[in-house]
Amino acid sequence: MGEPGGRLARADAFLWHLSNVGVGVAVLVTTLLYAPPGRHSLELVALGIDPFYPLVSLSVAYTCWTGIDFWNWYSGTDDR
Repeated sequence: MGEPGGRLARADAFLWHLSNVGVGVAVLVTTLLYAPPGRHSLELVALGIDPFYPLVSLSVAYTCWTGIDFWNWYSGTDDR
């Protein structure tokens, strides 16, 4: 039947990985809805920065990174 905490530990790890992917998707959707390009900008001394592009880039990168980590864990190829 396996060890008593095995299913609970696997469920915990599944929810951990799934919530990490969900955070990346939530930041991406929130950025698209509430900070579209050109709507907000940070005016610095020498230049203005639109936060849309760094936020989208980072959220896509984070979502891909956590998605790959989730896939590796789920398929059993995680080296940890």
